Amino acid sequence: MQKRKNKKGKSLSSFLLLFLLLSLSLFACKNKAKEYRLLGIEALERGDGKTALENFNLALEKSNGQVSALQMDILAYKIEAEIQLGNISDAEESLQSYKTLAKKDLPLLEERIAGKKLIQELGTALNDNKLEDAEKLLSEIKEKGLEEDREYLFDGAVYLEKTAKWQEAYEAFQQYCTRYPGDEDAKRELSFLKNRMEALEKNPLLKEKAGITEKQETTETTETTEGSN
Repeated sequence: MQKRKNKKGKSLSSFLLLFLLLSLSLFACKNKAKEYRLLGIEALERGDGKTALENFNLALEKSNGQVSALQMDILAYKIEAEIQLGNISDAEESLQSYKTLAKKDLPLLEERIAGKKLIQELGTALNDNKLEDAEKLLSEIKEKGLEEDREYLFDGAVYLEKTAKWQEAYEAFQQYCTRYPGDEDAKRELSFLKNRMEALEKNPLLKEKAGITEKQETTETTETTEGSN
């Protein structure tokens, strides 16, 4: 009888050890999920949707497929990253998964998806030089409160350039490049506009037509002087 008790004791100890190891493993995974979640949020806030999405996917993997408040929170952020990247079909699919699992809607993200579709229409209108359509879309998107969207900011600057509002376009791309310094397309646009502004400086008549202000003229002169130094 004593031997049987020892065997039972060993079995119980083994079970407790296994339970402890599993608990520690789950705890470690949960912490890792939170870590990736925070990294994703940081990337999302600086406009790096690609890095954000990668981190949110890793966070979901570390959540071990458990339907929890943490997992639903990560999934909601993942949808935001997909919207920021313009992956609308993926965002809609993720949103449907959220609704199924969480049993509730996310009206704000639904509005963001609808707004992003408008922003994509804006890009198409600009590419096709349909400037009247672009102007209407710019106003509609702004009314929806999406004027801080990265793609919207870029397209807004492009619209100013295409409508020959050189000074406003130059300032818009300056602000954009300050906010997103790694955007090479924006840097090229800014360089083009800088050359355009310098050409206008040499032609008073064109400068007047373009609406170049004394303030802008002073700014350009200062930049040129600093560059020489």
